[in-house]
Amino acid sequence: MTIKTIIETHEIEAYYQLLLNAIREESQFFRISPADIEGEVFPTKDNVENFTLGAFSEEGELLGMIGFRRETFIKLQHKGLIFRMYISEKAKGRGLGRKLLQACINRAKQDPNLKQIYLTVVSTNYRAKNLYFSEGFEVFSIEKNSIKMSENEYVDEDSMIKYLFDTKSLRLEN
Repeated sequence: MTIKTIIETHEIEAYYQLLLNAIREESQFFRISPADIEGEVFPTKDNVENFTLGAFSEEGELLGMIGFRRETFIKLQHKGLIFRMYISEKAKGRGLGRKLLQACINRAKQDPNLKQIYLTVVSTNYRAKNLYFSEGFEVFSIEKNSIKMSENEYVDEDSMIKYLFDTKSLRLEN
C-alpha cells in the first residue's frame, strides 16, 4: 500500500468514484449528497496548506482518502480542516484509516504556523470517532440536528479538534 497526494487526472477520477460510492453506500455518515459534488472542481491542490492524500493498493486501486485545507482568513490561519475521509469497504479493519489520518496530520504539521486541526463527524459514527479520539482529537461541540438526512430525519454532528501544542502550558494573565 502506498499513501500519496492525489493529483493525476486518473487519481482524481478514482477519488470521485470512491466518494460517490461512499455517499451512496454509507449516506448516514456524510453531510453531502451526490448532487453536491456534481461538476465540482477538485477541492485541493498539492501543497502543505491544501492537499488530498490517497491510499493505493499495489495494483494502483484507490482504497481510501483524506483531505486537508488550512483556513485562509488571516485570523484563522492557525487552523486546518480535515474533510472527506473515507476507507473503502474492502479495506476497512486493516489500519488504513489510522495510517491515512497520521500521514495527513504529519504533512499538515510541516507548516510551523499550524496550531490546531479540526473536523466534523456524524455523532453516531462511532468507528470514526474512536479513531479520532485515539489520535488525540477531542469533541468541542455538538450541533443538534445538524444534517437533514430525509424529510423527517436529522442527525447530530460532533466538531472535534486536535491541538498541535501543549494546551496545559497556556496561562491567561491579567
